Amino acid sequence: MKYRSIVLSVAASTSLLLTGCSGMSGMTIPGITAVSQAALSQADITAGLKEALNIGVSMGIQKLAAKNGYYNDLAVKIGLPEEASMILANISKIPGGNQLVENVVKSINAAATDAVKDTAPIFAQAIKDMTFQDATSILKGNKTAATAYFKGKTKTALKGVFAKRIEASIQKKLIGDVSAQSSWNTLTEKWNVIAKNPVGVIAGFKPVNTDLTDYLTDKAVDGLYVKVGEQETKIRTQASARTTDLLKKVFGR
Repeated sequence: MKYRSIVLSVAASTSLLLTGCSGMSGMTIPGITAVSQAALSQADITAGLKEALNIGVSMGIQKLAAKNGYYNDLAVKIGLPEEASMILANISKIPGGNQLVENVVKSINAAATDAVKDTAPIFAQAIKDMTFQDATSILKGNKTAATAYFKGKTKTALKGVFAKRIEASIQKKLIGDVSAQSSWNTLTEKWNVIAKNPVGVIAGFKPVNTDLTDYLTDKAVDGLYVKVGEQETKIRTQASARTTDLLKKVFGR
């Protein structure tokens, strides 16, 4: 699959970056007790953290890039924009409204799944740019400190690249002959007819004009951070998630 080749590129970038770290001196890191802290060199600390991030990103992308990756995961499933809450409250007023909503929800989640496959290079660059000071700060931090680091380093770039993928993806016919954009347009157009007629105005209905690309990009990016954070937490707290000798050495407790 496409995301597999991209994930490999993350690993390759990380490996190349770590080759120059072996000459660094040791440093004490609070919370690491299963090994002698004196035995942890700067190279170990930096390499271990980067390896953990690489695994977390790879697994996060893999989960969301799977079929219905967003739609079937309640932690990241994308619903209708907040602006559409009035539609949901009055959906019976739209002919076939319930099915229209379901079409939109399925198709926007499919668009997010389609787009997430191309996000790995952005994370790879953030891992490449990580300094020893960044790594030690993350290791001293809470269970999702690395994910917080990613948010600070990747969100703007991720949204910029992701938006392009989303824009193209929502135009694709992903479910039958329906795209995310066409299903959203159908729903909002039908609603806006009601909202703009005299009865709708008296009832206080408001037209919905949400930019689907912007909304979906924000939600898809947030969902990706959620999955990366889950993987980071597992590596920090579950011995079974430390699948390499380096992870066991750095994160062992």
